[in-house]
Amino acid sequence: MNDINELIQGAIDMHVHANPDISLKHRQTKSNDEVIETCMKAGMKGLVLKTHGWPCLGLAHELNQKYEDFTIYPSVSLNRVAGGPYPWVVEMAIQMGAKVIWLPTWSAKSDMTHTGFGTIAKEYLPLTKELDEDKYYYLLEENGQLKKDIKTIIEMCAKNKIVICTGHISQKESIEVAKYANQIGYHKLVLTHPCSECSYNSFEQIQEFASYGHFVEFCTLNLAPLHHSLEIMDIKKIIENIGAEHCVLSTDHFFDWTPSIPDSFYEVLGCLLDVGVKYDDLKTMMNNPYRLLEE
Repeated sequence: MNDINELIQGAIDMHVHANPDISLKHRQTKSNDEVIETCMKAGMKGLVLKTHGWPCLGLAHELNQKYEDFTIYPSVSLNRVAGGPYPWVVEMAIQMGAKVIWLPTWSAKSDMTHTGFGTIAKEYLPLTKELDEDKYYYLLEENGQLKKDIKTIIEMCAKNKIVICTGHISQKESIEVAKYANQIGYHKLVLTHPCSECSYNSFEQIQEFASYGHFVEFCTLNLAPLHHSLEIMDIKKIIENIGAEHCVLSTDHFFDWTPSIPDSFYEVLGCLLDVGVKYDDLKTMMNNPYRLLEE
């Protein structure tokens, strides 16, 4: 009998929000230490720490001093409060140990127009309600080509073996990022929760993104009742069509009402097994974060 717990051994969750993120009022009561220790007890080996707001690079560094045999990978989201999607922001992030760069999330134009996380942010940050549409980031020129700064960021990440996640940018932007990354031989690129409400991608668009040699992320949070934008059978279909070698399972752990990270993994992995996804494919998916972050 296939052991689901075995799939979690050595796993790395590539999408975990630090506490706090955006506001102390946000419902996120578990401490960073509690989250990490729960993962360690389940046999996991690491997580990528993320914030939509102030970068958590220093926090990740401090946490790494406390724990052995468990890695907290620092990241930065290229939102307005961090300085935006510009090479000099990425340069400092790399100097401070970033292992993952997130393209804009709540500062992305796509997030704003698709009632994504930016609508939640406005509850805590009322001044953002005054921002005009042109204050949100769009990564393409008028002719549909990537802006020069975005090309430079991709080149910097390729040179330094840094992972890029697409954040909350639009399908069109994601495809152009995927094309350019493939053109320069860079494949540490992940399509962030492509079925979410902030950046919904069609099945065909997901296929195209993966066809350039990149990765597609599924988040357990998108199966939760409040953020339900994904079905187990959707994940099965995508795995079978693009191959498990291009798939990543993360949690997007962010709310106090979600199960623990190991429990979230266990539930979704069990469901995928029950609908016929091969155990070896799930093993490949759970190993892909290590490939992205360590190879």
